[in-house]
Amino acid sequence: MSVRVTDKEKQKIKATAKKCGISTTEYVRQRALGYEPKTVPPDALFVLLEKIGRLEDESTSSKLNNQIYNLLKEISETLLLPGKERDEIWQSPDSGRFTET
Repeated sequence: MSVRVTDKEKQKIKATAKKCGISTTEYVRQRALGYEPKTVPPDALFVLLEKIGRLEDESTSSKLNNQIYNLLKEISETLLLPGKERDEIWQSPDSGRFTET
């Protein structure tokens, strides 16, 4: 399958794919199938997730543990895992819908 794009569009697609940590082909495939790849998050996010995980380990409340678990799951699904366009709550400006410029 071939797709024609301008040089400017090609550079934008390549740059966005690189920010997502995937190949240009995989980026275009995911977008064509309705997924919005996430950009590679900063290392600080993983440090914070570990801190939240340690809070869960230290907690003696099962209710609080469930709330922390659900928060970690929501963060992972929202910021780390690719999702369908209609499922997005928050979206990085680098991986948003294409608009012609």
